[in-house]
Amino acid sequence: MYIKHMKMTEYKIEIVHGHILVVDDRGSKVLIDTGSPLSFHSEGVIALGGETFNVPTSLMGTGSDYVSDNVGTDVYGLVGMDILGKGILIDVPHGRIVLGYPTVGLVRVPSQSLFGYMTDEMEIRGHKTKVIIDTGAPTSYVMSCLTEGLSSVGSVTDFNPMVPGGSFVTPIFEFPVSFAGQNFNIRAGHLPFLIRTSLSLLGVDGVIGMELLQRQPLLIADGGVWA
Repeated sequence: MYIKHMKMTEYKIEIVHGHILVVDDRGSKVLIDTGSPLSFHSEGVIALGGETFNVPTSLMGTGSDYVSDNVGTDVYGLVGMDILGKGILIDVPHGRIVLGYPTVGLVRVPSQSLFGYMTDEMEIRGHKTKVIIDTGAPTSYVMSCLTEGLSSVGSVTDFNPMVPGGSFVTPIFEFPVSFAGQNFNIRAGHLPFLIRTSLSLLGVDGVIGMELLQRQPLLIADGGVWA
């Protein structure tokens, strides 16, 4: 599938409670969320990479007020994969994202676009798994079977509009993973039942966010992940 890339444009990022925020070309702060197939903005317009995108003002009843309340700062929109799929370098270590970044000189890891999500392979505790790369996830999550036998190292409270009441608490576990030829430990929790069931239907074993993104830059482009 051919995806027309944006003009290469760099944006300084702001990290607020583990969320990646940028100011778009119209001067409004937006959440960068590769874990969402679709985008929205309170004014119905997002401008990034020299292009203007007409988007809905909310998704499934979730709008900018909900995002602002849970992120902890004023956010006017969410940028999902319908826009970011054109190509985005996520470079948290250097405090930036770059839209329209080329794949030249990078290596594609086993990955694919799946119903608007970007998935790749990650070995977790010796098991080959498929995970979603989610820049909107301050906390990473895996299926409970992958943490069997481990003791919790803590807990976190997170939010998701699919959860009754909007928020939930999960225990956190630490375990070894292998990704793009590197071995390291990450911490992750368990997702609530409804989200877990939805991921199972996609054959997905987890959602990996800032735990991975803080370690190295990743490029999502041409229907895959590059490192």
